[in-house]
Amino acid sequence: MHNKLGRINQMIDVLRERNGASIRDLAQEFKVSEMTIRRDLEQLRQDNIISLVHGAAIYKSYNLDLEKGVNNSEKERIGNAAARRIKPEDTIIIDIGTTTEQLARYIPQNFSITALCFTMNSLIEVYRKNVKSFIMGGGSYHTDTQLFESPETIELIRRTRATKFFVSTAGINRKMELTTVNFYEVGVKQTCIQYSDQKILLADSTKFDQVKPAYFAHLNDIDVVITDSGITEDWVRTLEGMNIEVEIV
Repeated sequence: MHNKLGRINQMIDVLRERNGASIRDLAQEFKVSEMTIRRDLEQLRQDNIISLVHGAAIYKSYNLDLEKGVNNSEKERIGNAAARRIKPEDTIIIDIGTTTEQLARYIPQNFSITALCFTMNSLIEVYRKNVKSFIMGGGSYHTDTQLFESPETIELIRRTRATKFFVSTAGINRKMELTTVNFYEVGVKQTCIQYSDQKILLADSTKFDQVKPAYFAHLNDIDVVITDSGITEDWVRTLEGMNIEVEIV
């Protein structure tokens, strides 16, 4: 199983770098049968990471602007509910994503909080709110996710003691736990989790039973999950059984 996961993660890197590859080439490169590659690729297709066309795999890149139109009403309700959890004098960290952007939009105007952002979309929304204080992490800019990445951003998070971290995820799975699309997001997310008091996961119901390439956290790292009514009763029982508060909007 470990070898399979390692192979799949390497395969994702290959497909991302080349925008795609044939099944034959992948089989030769990874020294396994074409049938094995087909099974690996079918898993990635089901997880919506690739498309399969005429004996080849095409990598589906994540684009934050395109994601904004997906389940937008659910994301708005989740963001609104999350914003109501922010209290005066809180220090919050806002994670990457479109649901967390909705949270930023619902922060009250002139609110007496400190907000740490490391994505362009959330920074713009927080700036418009004229909150008491905001902190911006800088570095290399990833246009697909609008994330600023750098060792300095990681160090900035370490020096900040946040009362609440509003977490995003691309996949929630009982076995694989919390995953995201891009490996460059992992260090930022894990540092935020380590140096924040309360971890609040914002995830619409389509994220459940999904697995993406990059693991970043255990489910029991999370204190609260805010989601929509599409979540199954089985998942609610699972989360509550782990002493995770579930808010359904």
